[in-house]
Parts: sequence; C-alpha cells; structure tokens
Amino acid sequence: MSLRMSRNQKLKINIAITSFVVFVIYCVLMISKNVPISSDKISVEKQYAVASQLPTVPHDGETLEALKTSTSNICKEDIVLRNTDPNHTAAHLDFWRHLNGSTIKVYKRRWQKFIANIRKTPIPIDKLNGRGIVFIAGNRDTVKRTLTTVKLLRNVYDCKLSIEIWHLHDEQPSADVRLSFEELGATFKDLSNPKLVKPIIKRRDADKQFQIKAAAIINSAFKEVLYLDSDNIPLKDPTFLFDLPEYKETGALFWPDYWKTHGENKIFDIMDIDCDNEWEQESGQMVIDKEKSWVPLQLAWYMQKHYEIYFQFLNGDKDTFKYAWKALHSPYHMVEVFPGMAGTETNGRFCGHTILQYVPFADDAEEDDDLIFVHANLLKITDKKHFIRPDGSEHPWDLLKRSSLAHTNTYIKPEFYISNKGQACMDFTHREGEPDAITEDFDQTLTGFQTLYFKNGGIGGETRA
Repeated sequence: MSLRMSRNQKLKINIAITSFVVFVIYCVLMISKNVPISSDKISVEKQYAVASQLPTVPHDGETLEALKTSTSNICKEDIVLRNTDPNHTAAHLDFWRHLNGSTIKVYKRRWQKFIANIRKTPIPIDKLNGRGIVFIAGNRDTVKRTLTTVKLLRNVYDCKLSIEIWHLHDEQPSADVRLSFEELGATFKDLSNPKLVKPIIKRRDADKQFQIKAAAIINSAFKEVLYLDSDNIPLKDPTFLFDLPEYKETGALFWPDYWKTHGENKIFDIMDIDCDNEWEQESGQMVIDKEKSWVPLQLAWYMQKHYEIYFQFLNGDKDTFKYAWKALHSPYHMVEVFPGMAGTETNGRFCGHTILQYVPFADDAEEDDDLIFVHANLLKITDKKHFIRPDGSEHPWDLLKRSSLAHTNTYIKPEFYISNKGQACMDFTHREGEPDAITEDFDQTLTGFQTLYFKNGGIGGETRA
C-alpha cells in the first residue's frame, strides 16, 4: 500500500512539473508577443498615455484601442456636447453618423501615404531664412484691413519683422496698393507661381478661401512665421512671441477657440487621433517654426487642399493645423488662456463680435493676463450702422468680456446667438454654474487702441446698401 502511494505521488509530481513548464512557456510566448519591438511604438504609446493621463505600460493593440475608446467617450457626453459649434454640428451630424468604416479607411490610408512620401523628401531648409509675418489678402476689404494692421505694426509698434501678403492669381493688387505696402516694407506674393513649393491655381467655389492658409505659410521665404488673418490686429509688436519658451520648445504656438469638437465627428477616426475634452483651435494667429514643423504643416496643407472632404468635418481651416499635429504626434503649445470677447450691448445683452486672444501666461505672473490680438471675425460681417455714434464716428468696441476663471478651464459656456437686430453675437452664459464673466469698458482697458485703429484707416463693420 505504501509503495502504491509513493508511485501515485510521483505521478502527481510529474504532472505538476509538466503543467508548470507548459505554463511558463506560454507566459514567455505571450510576453514576447506583447512587448513593443521598436522605439517608435513605445513613443507613440507614451504619447497616448500623456494625452489621456494614463500610466505608460506595454499593452497589445486591442488594449491600446480600448484605452483610446474610453477617453474618446467623454466627447459624447454633455461636458463636450454643450460646447460644440451648433451651426457646424447641425449641418453635418447626420453625415458623420452615416459614414461607414470602409470610407474612413480609404481617407486614412490616403493621408498616411501622402505623409510617407513627404518624409522621403528633404526639407528645403536652404531656401528658408529668418522670421516674418504672413498675411493672406486679395479682395478690397481684406487688403484694406491688412494695410491698417501693417501701418500699426510699422508706425505705432515699430515692428521690424519682414512682411509678406499672399494672394490668388485673380486678386492682383493695383499699382497704388502695391506701392502703399512697399513703402511700409511689405511685399505681395502670388500663390500661383509654379516655382513655389505648394502653388495654388484653383479657387475654391465659395466666398472664403480657407484652403490657402497652409500654402501661404509653406511658400513664404521665412523659416519662422507669425501668420495673421487680415482682420486680426496685434496690440503690440509681436516679435517677442518667437522667443517665448512655449514656442521655442515645441516649434508651434496655437490659440484656442470658443468650441469643442463633437464626439461623433469622424475626423477622429480618419486622422486616427483621440478625442478629448478640449477647446478647438482658432487659427487667426499662429507661430510656426517650419523646420521643426515641416511634416505636420504639409498634412495641414493636404487637408486644406482636399477641403471638399475635410471641411465637412472641420469648420474651415482652423483645426486642420491642430489635428495634423496630433495625427503625427508633433509637439505644439496651445495657449492656456480662454479667449475673451469685445463688442457692444444690444437690447440689454452683450453682443461680442471680436475674439480677444492672450499671451501665454507665466507661472509666476501676479497680474491679469496680457492681451495680444484683437480678431474682428464677426465685426466684418456686421452692418456698421449698429456702431455709428451721433457725431458720425464709428465705435464698434464698447465693452470687453472675459471669463473670471480662464486658465486651462474647460467648464465655460460661450454662446452664439442672433440679436433682434440681426447681428451675429457671442456671449458668455452661466446657466449651469459656469464661472462668472467680467465685463469692462473697452477703451479704458485698451487705452487708445480704437482711436489708433481708425486713424490708420481701419474698417469697422460692413457697409451695406
């Protein structure tokens, strides 16, 4: 009996040893399968981890996709949906919902193939030199607004940066207009020049030519570019922006917009990026080091070139830059201060028609945030009759409004509305516990700006018949 028990024990021991060896071999195989085998894969996963505040650990593709999905789900919750652009969303939501996976894969593969080819092409660094400001201006309105800004830069702020004004081939400036800019040290450039890196011949069949912004930046002679919309006015010499640590560390300085991107927008699937509770980009001003940011800048150009596709997801060019940088995991700095508003009061309610942007805030700052750009984006489409005073002067900026908690805060509620006078307006609302907004007198806050603007030929509202 004791001998039989000994044999049974040996058999059990052998079975246990065999099972353990099989288990160890299985574990080794699974670990070797799941450990990243290239530094590229590790760096990509680290960037996902940073973006989503998750620990950086090795995981397989299915786990990574699950982590991305979990962070993307927040974009389908009210914290994001309450801040989406109502007009753009209403126009495209059904399209986003019905777009199938096969179509998404086609457009994802196309931009990825484009970028693969771009990476094989050397950057024309020998043709890039120095720092400068780039504008786009072609029609009479945009040219006149740009001229006012250039006059302020040169004659008031003593800005020494070189300036280029880019236009389409059918928007040639007159000899007098060209001379008025040349006297201020600004040069017109034609985007149709076939010798350019990215020439543009075809005009988009729409009033706004959003698709030319990246091309103008790429084609400019400057290595480092401050891009400005024609209706965007700096409040001081902007040269210092090139020396900010936030820009020097990343090579790209962006500013936020009033909106967030809807969670059902398929741009996240096409670009293979994560959705998060964050503000969109307002691209009326950007600082870009083209050498550091050459590849994502090409992707932004690609998206703008194929505007008939990408502008059904994005509201114009503005987020082609941010999402191009995100898709390629390229560094950029988004200014932390939420934009303010400037405008008037209509029927007892604030009506903002101008975006106010701020300098990136310093950690050791003790004073209020420093304003840097007055972007009159809605002013230019508002009838100027609303701003005429009894003495006949135009005064479009009466009030300035900003959030009392504007730093890295995503719980703010800007709202677009149409006034009873037909004006397009923005305002801060506080119906769900959002922080209060501070309203100030515009002329007391930005002393002398409004007078200088009109003294130098500024255009306020739109002249209508």
